[in-house]
Amino acid sequence: MLQDERTERIVQYINKQGFVKTNELIDLFNVSKPTIIRDLLKLEKDGSIIRTHGGAKSIHKGTNFEPTHMTKEQTSHSEKESIAIKAKELVQPGETILLDSGTTTLMLAKQLVNFENITVITNDIKIAMCLSDNDSIDLVVLGGQRRKGVYSLIGPLTESILNQLHVDKVFLGADAIDLQKGITNSNIDESNIKKTMLTIGNSIILLADSSKFNCAAFMKIDEVSAVHFIITDNGIHKRISVKQFKEQGVEILIAE
Repeated sequence: MLQDERTERIVQYINKQGFVKTNELIDLFNVSKPTIIRDLLKLEKDGSIIRTHGGAKSIHKGTNFEPTHMTKEQTSHSEKESIAIKAKELVQPGETILLDSGTTTLMLAKQLVNFENITVITNDIKIAMCLSDNDSIDLVVLGGQRRKGVYSLIGPLTESILNQLHVDKVFLGADAIDLQKGITNSNIDESNIKKTMLTIGNSIILLADSSKFNCAAFMKIDEVSAVHFIITDNGIHKRISVKQFKEQGVEILIAE
């Protein structure tokens, strides 16, 4: 099979599945790993797919599409890790911070495992478990109902507790960011929690890898100008004009 024919079929398959692993493509097309990686690099350069840690995902997804937590963890893994390392630099001893539910904020929690003298509030079960062994961190886990398939706690109880809090920094996650459409998310209940989080922090920091820009999900959380900082990876220059975000009062911090 010629490369052009194979890459066309690869795109069709990825669009159908949403996300596929590299090994799955190797078995499906009966080619070597270097060959598949070359194909994926070509398709990424053409803008046909988005390469991820261990695979690739479709660029064509509906506004209410939400991948599984496992898929999210595998997607843009190295970018999320660099974002988390950059985000840790903003955390100071003595602060109270809120970590929104999500895979990038989970990466930040892993960076904070040995941190001392901070209070961490979260609605994410995995984040809570990650930090629970460190007695130097005061951990507050928000109550609520667990969303099926993920590890976030949502609902009226979660919102009620959030409304009683005020924190130094909120580290927020989102499914999509666009200057015109704002910050958006695929789940209504989770979006309502995020809206409340925006109101309780002295500083709002959005953590988002570059693949989430120039996209829109189902439910609007707020305008881009509602956050103070966005930490993203160095692929951002291919997707947006950083200057336009600065004009909205948002500082873009790029993790190398």
